[in-house]
Amino acid sequence: MTIAGFFANGISYRLPHPRLDDAVLLVAHDAICRGFELLRQSPPPNFTLATAGEDEITRQLQWVLENRLRKNGEVAGFDERVFRKVWRAPEVTNVDGNHPAKKPDLVFELARDEPLVLSTHDALFVESKPVGKTHPLTTDYCDAGAKRFINGDYAWAMQEAMMVAYVRDGYKLAANLAPVLALEPRHSALGKPGAFQTVGAMPATGEALCFTQHARSFVWPGGFGPASTIRLFHSWHTC
Repeated sequence: MTIAGFFANGISYRLPHPRLDDAVLLVAHDAICRGFELLRQSPPPNFTLATAGEDEITRQLQWVLENRLRKNGEVAGFDERVFRKVWRAPEVTNVDGNHPAKKPDLVFELARDEPLVLSTHDALFVESKPVGKTHPLTTDYCDAGAKRFINGDYAWAMQEAMMVAYVRDGYKLAANLAPVLALEPRHSALGKPGAFQTVGAMPATGEALCFTQHARSFVWPGGFGPASTIRLFHSWHTC
């Protein structure tokens, strides 16, 4: 499968898509934080966050984000003026069209009117991974997660994306992830990420939203040249 037809028929597109304000990423992070609070305080029947698997956590998180929080105004800014629907594992096409059914864990549709974008790829794409002693950051979070934003599987038209960590065993962003991103050969494989940058205020508990900036390893279709860098936001939550 190719996607050359996306750029035909006299329709012009802009790559990359316009940058998302940090405020949009913070709203999504705040909504995810609130979602985890609800899953801890008032879990659904037969669900225990501390022992649940990756897919079940993602399923419950998407449910509360879409069916409660986006509708009731509980999280400031997390509403239909900024986001449309939050989807779980929808099928999207990768950058070269060779993989037409990639499935990012969560996709936050954007409620912005941008005429020169590929609307099927204009979203906040999120990949979720468990983090802890039985889920190595090297293979799980980096190689099977973050790398998908570097190689054009997910969010290839965007300038931002998000990793959500389901954290156990006391792992921390600065202490555990930063050294992994700094070491070769993973540092180069992940687009030579820069230092962590914090967005917003440090919360009283939990981890602040941070991002790292990465070079990407693909060329855009349609003659748009090498892909720009991407800011990868890290939203970590104790499970």
